[in-house]
Amino acid sequence: MAPTPESTETPPVTATGAENPSTPLEGGRKEDQEPTARQDSSGARHPTQVPEEPSGETRADKAVGEGLEDARHNRLKADNEALFQRLLRLQAEFDNFRKRTEREKQDFFDYALTDFVRKLLPVLDAFERGLEVAEGETVADFKRGFQLVLKQFKDVLAQAGLESIDTSGQIFDPNRHQALMREETEAFADNQITGELQPGYTFKGRLLRPSLVKVAAAPDKTTTETQGN
Repeated sequence: MAPTPESTETPPVTATGAENPSTPLEGGRKEDQEPTARQDSSGARHPTQVPEEPSGETRADKAVGEGLEDARHNRLKADNEALFQRLLRLQAEFDNFRKRTEREKQDFFDYALTDFVRKLLPVLDAFERGLEVAEGETVADFKRGFQLVLKQFKDVLAQAGLESIDTSGQIFDPNRHQALMREETEAFADNQITGELQPGYTFKGRLLRPSLVKVAAAPDKTTTETQGN
């Protein structure tokens, strides 16, 4: 009689926790896992929003920044006030310097004028003595004395820088001479000064007054020939 074959069916294997994903792992809890998404009533999954708590360190940094800004503002305000006070002092010093310079300049001019007047005093004394006419003094003596006083006066002016413009035999120069008359003559060259009506002067190299002169002009030959005929 043939032996009955043994059953070859494999007994069912019981599912373990590793094979079932819904079963939590050993030693772990569901609340320790990080939430990844949530599902609403429509079935859509959204990222889980974790609320951020206000940080005390951020508020502290903000307070420190405000303090630094206030300190910077106060420092700039103090620097501005210092610069303004310095500007006021410099302006006052410059104003005092300008007034002092003008005063010194005026004092220098006054001193220079005083020295010039002092040099004229001998000339003034000579004029006063010349007016005291002695008995028996002639006109020639008076004239000679007056010439001496005039020379003394001119010497004082020359020391101060006054010089007369020479016009004798000079060619007319509009920068130094002023022509009042033109005289037709053949005795002088054309545009040559023939006479001086009023002397001119320069003071320290600068023109003080031009000389008033007469200037020679060449005769017109056409007019001369007409008069001769």
